[in-house]
Amino acid sequence: MSATPTPDGRDTRWDEHRRQRRDELIKSARIAVHTIGPDVSMEEIAQQAGTSKSVFYRYFNDKQGLQQAVAQASIDFMEAELKRAGTAASTPHDGLYTMVLAYLQLADSSPNVYNFSTAIPTGTTIFTKNMAQFLQRAVERHAPPSGDKTLSYYWASAAVGFVRAAGEEWIAAQDHSHRPQAEQLARSIADWLLSGIDSAGLPSEQEH
Repeated sequence: MSATPTPDGRDTRWDEHRRQRRDELIKSARIAVHTIGPDVSMEEIAQQAGTSKSVFYRYFNDKQGLQQAVAQASIDFMEAELKRAGTAASTPHDGLYTMVLAYLQLADSSPNVYNFSTAIPTGTTIFTKNMAQFLQRAVERHAPPSGDKTLSYYWASAAVGFVRAAGEEWIAAQDHSHRPQAEQLARSIADWLLSGIDSAGLPSEQEH
């Protein structure tokens, strides 16, 4: 039986260098997107990083590869924040509220990066899948032991579409005077999803 070959230290150091360099390029790309906008060119991203486009192509193949890497990094950060927000919740409503609020605040902190990350199908898929899983776990954690959890996945998937649609309209309305505070919208979304439209405090027909 042959012995397992010992990893070459030079190869290990080179792999670590490539990971670090890749992370640095992703951070530089995020800064460029945040500053310039989601339509930023690869040349502008390279200038922000103080390097050439060929370096980015070497690590990410093309702009879509870079977008996917930025999307994954953004989702990883959002995942940590959503977990932190939802872990301490004592009820499904509180869990949903804190997670929606975290999503709104993070997306609003850099709409350019959010739009850049979700502009490609893979970015949207990554975001939708992760957030659906978060919402599903948050609801199931507080469901009665005898409750039927088989439909929780479908509820969570539908809820993500609901949250995204409301959130993206809100993010786009930054300069509108009628734009609600993040806390108000997050509370309303949690009410709509868990209690129904009557709980939202919308004007009744008599008030029109």
